[in-house]
Amino acid sequence: MLTLLKALLVPISSLILMMLASGLFNTFVSIRLEIEGYSTEDIGIVTSALYLGILVGSLRIDRWIARAGHIRSFAIFAIVLTLLVLAQAMWINIWYWSALRFIGGICTAGVFIVIESWFLIQGGPQMRGTSISLYLAILYAALSGGQLLLDLSDPKSFWSFYITAALLGASIAPLLLYKIAQPKISPSERLGLLQLLRLSPLGFAGGVISGMLLASIYGLLPVYGKEVGMRISEIGTLMAILIFGGFSLQWPLGHLADRTGKRKILNIASLITTLLAFTIATMHPLSNISFMTLAWFFGGFSFTLYPLSMAHACERMKENQIVPATGGFVLSYGVGAIAGPLLAPLSMQYFGSAGLFYFLGAITLMLCLFGIKRPATYASADSDATRDDS
Repeated sequence: MLTLLKALLVPISSLILMMLASGLFNTFVSIRLEIEGYSTEDIGIVTSALYLGILVGSLRIDRWIARAGHIRSFAIFAIVLTLLVLAQAMWINIWYWSALRFIGGICTAGVFIVIESWFLIQGGPQMRGTSISLYLAILYAALSGGQLLLDLSDPKSFWSFYITAALLGASIAPLLLYKIAQPKISPSERLGLLQLLRLSPLGFAGGVISGMLLASIYGLLPVYGKEVGMRISEIGTLMAILIFGGFSLQWPLGHLADRTGKRKILNIASLITTLLAFTIATMHPLSNISFMTLAWFFGGFSFTLYPLSMAHACERMKENQIVPATGGFVLSYGVGAIAGPLLAPLSMQYFGSAGLFYFLGAITLMLCLFGIKRPATYASADSDATRDDS
């Protein structure tokens, strides 16, 4: 583990700065739109625009990354994201913001593919669960820290835009200041949704459900907090606790998945996430500390579904397939991330603010049942992947 950390220290530094900016800005966007009087559905549209961009970006951008290289690609994405954030400060309008967030989503897909494939290649076949869990642990820790930056400025001011832009620009510095060897990859055919579905049905389903889950949390949990009477600082604290929960269980569950089986741990994590979501939906969030405790555990298990699904999907891949496989997985994630923020508000309309957690519990229950009901299919798919790789 220490050897892996040392080899990835520079991209880790860039990742931390990038995710501090993302954690701050994703929550700020929802809060600012709610302050401006936009509805939950409008906020869902803006959130979905980001993930539509992630989906579109994942279609082709992995092949461009393979040609341009990881370092140059990351730098270009960070520069474009910085300019987009500054442009977003010029006019508050959901369609204008949706267009900018869509372009930002394309760049975000590129960042995900660059960093995730970097970790997967560096970790090698035997440590892919541990490698991707390490990546997500660092990502969620930085996202959690980004929530705490909300208190640095009034959400009605422009400072959150400026702070975000400064962090995004700074994320390029570690890669430019230190000479490091980036992953060497040979060209290969990309993996689309159908290929990923055939090779790993559970990995594909996990990517879609993870997208629905995480996009709904990032886009609508701040709205949930406002509806139940939380102050801005309390919403930031709730988001930080939930995301820090995701950070805390990444390595333990990733390491356990490498030792005992990724499918088994993914099924267990899905079931526990379902139970926690339904329990939170029945509680009053301002009643006692037990709500925050459950939120921490909910974050701990729900945020591990993404890396566990990815590790399962990439379990049989060769090294030169990692970048296209990561692109295919990000594509499945993007499909779910578009749908989540559009469907979750319907549940919130019917059940009230608690409908968000009823929705999250329902989709993770579907993933759990899918994983339990058809284990033989996954074994066959894994065998197909093995034959394709031979």
